[in-house]
Amino acid sequence: MKIELVQVCRRPQWPLWAVLVVLVWFAIGGAAVFVSMYVDRTVSLCLFKRLTGFPCPSCGFARGGLCLLQGHIWQAWLYNPLVFSALAVFFVTAGVRVVFARRLRIQLTQTERAIAWILAITILFANWVYVILYVG
Repeated sequence: MKIELVQVCRRPQWPLWAVLVVLVWFAIGGAAVFVSMYVDRTVSLCLFKRLTGFPCPSCGFARGGLCLLQGHIWQAWLYNPLVFSALAVFFVTAGVRVVFARRLRIQLTQTERAIAWILAITILFANWVYVILYVG
């Protein structure tokens, strides 16, 4: 494994489609939160949960986002630890890129890449089990 800090452009070149997907996702989640508050009832947008009865790996994001907006960081994290940990890592790395014009480059061998994928899938599955058992 080789880890190095490399200099990059301060403004990342994100594909337009990715930005639009994220904005639409946040807009739909925000609309669900506002509708939930207006009708005083939880609005579920999760198609996976509607079809199977089980929450998807990202379930709890809207409720956690509402907690985050109210300043309850720990409560937001408890709704979906993986999603909010990933968001924290994203904002820290984006902040480092904007402020210092640097990013971390990690080069993995083929074996290390396979281990990383196994670890990532295991973490995703463990988070999903947590969401099923405790968030519902």
